[in-house]
Amino acid sequence: MTDKPPNPRGGEPRAQPEIIPPRRDGGDKARMRYYIDDRIGRVYIARPGPLGTILSVLIAGLLLTVMLIMLLGAFLVFLPLVVLLVTVAIVVGLLRNYFQGPP
Repeated sequence: MTDKPPNPRGGEPRAQPEIIPPRRDGGDKARMRYYIDDRIGRVYIARPGPLGTILSVLIAGLLLTVMLIMLLGAFLVFLPLVVLLVTVAIVVGLLRNYFQGPP
């Protein structure tokens, strides 16, 4: 006979949750735990200070400026091609009228 797996809804839980008491030193730092194999690591996430906020805004502005320059550069590359195509269309239209002659 085969053993039946235990009913997951009934009975005792397989593992007890870990209850972490609050820190007594008044530290309100947010933390996140991760598990790799059987090792436990902690990641502390701190609120950015004024310098970190200013640097983040400057870096985001720099990236947006570079993207805008690249977009304008692509526009400036295709602009002469559009002007050339329009010029060729006008010249071809004028030459067609010239070679057809008067009716």
